[in-house]
Amino acid sequence: MSTNRKFIISISALFILWLIVALIALFTGTYSIGLLEALSNTDDLTNTIFFQIRIPRVLMATIAGGTLAIAGAALQALFRNPLASPFTLGISGGASLGALLAIRSGLAVGILGFSLVSISAFVFSILTMLFVYSVSKVGGVVATGRLLLAGVVANFLYSAVVMFIQFFSNFTESLHTLRWIMGSLDVVGFDTVWKTLIFVIPGCAILLSLTKEMNLFGLGDDVATSLGVNVRRMEKKIYFATSLAAGAVISVTGPIGFVGLIIPHILRMILGVDNRIILPCSFLLGAAFLTAADTVSRTIISPVEIPVGIITASIGGVFFLWLLIRTKKEIIV
Repeated sequence: MSTNRKFIISISALFILWLIVALIALFTGTYSIGLLEALSNTDDLTNTIFFQIRIPRVLMATIAGGTLAIAGAALQALFRNPLASPFTLGISGGASLGALLAIRSGLAVGILGFSLVSISAFVFSILTMLFVYSVSKVGGVVATGRLLLAGVVANFLYSAVVMFIQFFSNFTESLHTLRWIMGSLDVVGFDTVWKTLIFVIPGCAILLSLTKEMNLFGLGDDVATSLGVNVRRMEKKIYFATSLAAGAVISVTGPIGFVGLIIPHILRMILGVDNRIILPCSFLLGAAFLTAADTVSRTIISPVEIPVGIITASIGGVFFLWLLIRTKKEIIV
C-alpha cells in the first residue's frame, strides 16, 4: 500500500472513530438529552447543559488528547524512545507546582480573561523546559540522554516541593490542589477552549511541519545531517513546540498522564514508523481516546465524577504491563 493511500485511509478511519465517540459523549450523561431536544431550543436547562457544558467539554477533550498524543509522538521520534512523552521534559511537574503556588497564594483573579492558576502553570512549564534544556547542554550541544534524565529529575524535585506545600495547606487548598493534579476536563463555555487553541495550533503546526525531518533523523544524526537536516534546529523546534502546546493544555486540564505515551505506541504497532502518518493520526486517536475516557469518568458512577486522569492512568498502567509481558515473551522465544 502506498504512503498516500495509507495516510488517507488511516486519517479517515480515525476521524470517523473520533466523530462517533464525540457524538456518544454529547448525548451521554446524568442528564439525558436527545438529538431533537438539543436542536429544539425549547428548554433553557437542556440548552445550557448541551451547548455550554457538553460541547465545550468534548472540544476540550479533543484538543487536550490530540495535543498530548502528537507531542508524545514527536518526542518519541526525537528521543528514539517509546517511553518519551510531554511529561518526560518536566512539563507536568512544573505546571503542577505553578498551579499549586497560585492556589496556595489565593490568586483567584484573572488577567485578560485567563485564570492566574492557568497562567502560573503555563509559565512554570515553559520555565522548566528552558531550565531542562539549558542544563542538558554539553559543549554547546544538547545531549538527548542528559535531557531525558534532567526532565525526570525535575519532576521528582517538583513532586517533593508540591508534597511539602500540601503538608502545610488547609483542607480546602489541599482538595483544590489534589483535584487539579488528578486532571480534569471540567470546563464551562467556549472561552477556555479558544484561549487554549491560541497556543495549541502553532505548536501542533510546527510539529506537523517537521515530520519529514523526523523520519530522516530516525536513520541517525549523521545520515540526517548529510541529507540536509539541521538536527540542532529541529531539536529546538520540537522542544519549543511541545512545551508550548502541552504546557497550554496542562495549564487548563492538569497533568493528564499516559495519553502521550500509549497513543503513539499503539499507532506505531499498527501503522509503522512513518511520522508523516503517525503524528496526524496520533492527534485524532488521542482526541478520541481522551473523549472516551472523559465520558467514562463522568458516567461510570454517575452522578459522581471521577477525575479523568485516574481513568487514563489505569488504562495506561494496564497497557504497559501487557507490553512488558509481551516483550518478555518475544525475548524468550
